[in-house]
Amino acid sequence: MLRNILAVIAGIVAGGIGVGVFEWLGHMAFPLQPALMAQLSDPETFREAAAQVPDINRLAVVAAWALGALVAGAVTAFVARRRHTGLALIAGGGLLFAGLSNLIMIPSPLWMWALGLAVFMPMAWLGARLVPHR
Repeated sequence: MLRNILAVIAGIVAGGIGVGVFEWLGHMAFPLQPALMAQLSDPETFREAAAQVPDINRLAVVAAWALGALVAGAVTAFVARRRHTGLALIAGGGLLFAGLSNLIMIPSPLWMWALGLAVFMPMAWLGARLVPHR
């Protein structure tokens, strides 16, 4: 039981780190204009500025979420050994909750809601399936 709990926690942490790294890489590949970055750092104009973020940047975020969920599923499955697919889906659900929180706090178009929320569980499942059974 303790190993399963640790597996899920390890998966969520690794997935969160993965999301951060992949989002950073996305920002390096598709940098925002300096004027828009200045607006995003100002709390009063944040919501208006967030609506101006280009779709390619939003797509890079969704890709980072997908890759982070893949990492979460793989790490969870590796640590858990047994019932690893179900536990990987629990870790994917943790990242899904984080992604939902992000979508609620930052104005996003409907396509990002649909695609963003759809990637977590399948990618966590795939991550678990990529880990060989021991």
